[in-house]
Amino acid sequence: MNRITVRRATDPVDWVPIEGDVPPVGEEVVDFKSGDGRFAVGLWRRDPEEGPMVLSEYHEVMYILEGRVEITEDDGTVHQVGPGDLVVAPLGATARWRAIEPVRKVWAIYRE
Repeated sequence: MNRITVRRATDPVDWVPIEGDVPPVGEEVVDFKSGDGRFAVGLWRRDPEEGPMVLSEYHEVMYILEGRVEITEDDGTVHQVGPGDLVVAPLGATARWRAIEPVRKVWAIYRE
């Protein structure tokens, strides 16, 4: 049976280390994953850090809940994002991600 799920802002979160992080610097929780594994939604958090942002496996939509991030695209375009901002990163996008302060976001990914 399909049920509606509500995650309240005050609900406790069972964070788990992000797979593949060495050493682990971030945590996430997957709230929903489709039966075929192509669509998923969850929460993500990380301490300030910098590194490549490469969307080689999926499209991602992120809604920033906390923190400030600077995203610099390969052509030099700089996006300053923070709480309340929505970021759409399509499959194939590449950029440099710099978290200026701890970040928490809601993410949704879709694998074609």
